[in-house]
Formats: sequence, C-alpha cells, structure tokens
Amino acid sequence: MRTILAAAAIAAMCTMGFGASAAPDSKDELVKLEATWSKASVAKDAAEVGKIVASDWTGQNAGGKLMTRDKMLADMKSGVDAATSMTNHDVHVRFIGDIAIVQGADDEKSTHMGKDTSGTYTWTDVFQKRGGHWVAIASQSTPVAHDK
Repeated sequence: MRTILAAAAIAAMCTMGFGASAAPDSKDELVKLEATWSKASVAKDAAEVGKIVASDWTGQNAGGKLMTRDKMLADMKSGVDAATSMTNHDVHVRFIGDIAIVQGADDEKSTHMGKDTSGTYTWTDVFQKRGGHWVAIASQSTPVAHDK
C-alpha cells in the first residue's frame, strides 16, 4: 500500500512540474543573466542590478554577513563594494519547478571599503520566475583559498 501511495505521489509531483527540466534556452538565459549581473556590477550600474535582483533578495557575503538588496545596491553606488573586473566561469544551472539554482565561480579584481578583495569566488544564486522573468531571490559567495 505504501509503495502504491509513494508512486502516486511521485506521479502527481511530475504532473505538477516538480523536478521538471526547463528548456535549454532557459539555462542559457540564466547564464547570460549572471554575465549581465557581473558586467553591471563592474559598471556600478545599480539600476541594471536592481532589475536582476528581487526586492526581497537576501545575500550572504564572503564574510558571512547577510545583506538586503537595498544595502547591496547602496554599497555598490557608494563604492563600499567595487569591482573593476569580473569574469564568470564554471556556471551550472538546475531547475526545480519555477526555481533555478545557479552555481559558478568568478575571477575578480575588487575592493571592500578600500581593501583589496580580489581573487576567485564561488557562488550560488537562487532565481525564481516571477511575472515571466527570472529574478534572483537569494545569493551566497565564498572566496576560494589558494595554497601559497
């Protein structure tokens, strides 16, 4: 009986779209969106980043602190956080219904409060499809330690 119920539950989830794969063009769209986010960060284009990041976005920075969208955009505008170059690589996308998990890395030249923070970072961004558009709803970034 449990096996039948489990099979029925799995079948129901599949019909509702859980675990369904999005089209390859959706993956490409998200990879391009990540590149746009990086380019806009370097250009200090808070308006462009604001289109990508949802109003209820939260992020965990490399120092482990949570920040809101408003704080992140203010720090970008003021120069508290600044990047002069950023190149994404190893970007992978997975879909769970209307949620996309994008993981990747970037090599960047950056500063935080004037202190050099340049290096390689790995990150995870969670996107949700809202009103037909992908928006970032959560992010996390980790510096990659290099053996010296």
